[in-house]
Amino acid sequence: PPKVYAQGILVLWSNKNIKFSSIQVLVSKKIKKIAIPNPKTAPYGRAARESLVYYGLYNKVKNKLIYGESVGQASNYIYEKIVDIGFAAKSIVLSPKIRNKGHWIEIPVNTYNPINQGIVILKHGSKNPYAKKFFNFIFSNKGKEILKKYGYKVNKD
Repeated sequence: PPKVYAQGILVLWSNKNIKFSSIQVLVSKKIKKIAIPNPKTAPYGRAARESLVYYGLYNKVKNKLIYGESVGQASNYIYEKIVDIGFAAKSIVLSPKIRNKGHWIEIPVNTYNPINQGIVILKHGSKNPYAKKFFNFIFSNKGKEILKKYGYKVNKD
């Protein structure tokens, strides 16, 4: 079974010249299109929908939602300014290519279920010493530092 090494963090991001401080911006008339990963197939989409429901916004903005098949596709819609704003992974907005592009806020983690990131070693790789080394590195202090730097929540132990 997969071993959880981190949790993803949901953000609301705009690559247009839109400044905001809360998710309530989504009901603004200036927001016409909102990117969201597909909640049926993408964990970040599920989390985004849960957060919208938590804040009582889902029914108010559902006609503005533009679905991407994945968090990557939804993020591309935001990056390319196809939409005004949208939901993405914190790891995406902190990536070298995207860092310092647009404006984003974290969505409080208590508004959606955890977005667990897991790792496994497949049978095919079980005899590969590098697979085990990488697996162990992910759980090392250095591995955790890198994960935190790029927007993941990691366990302290």
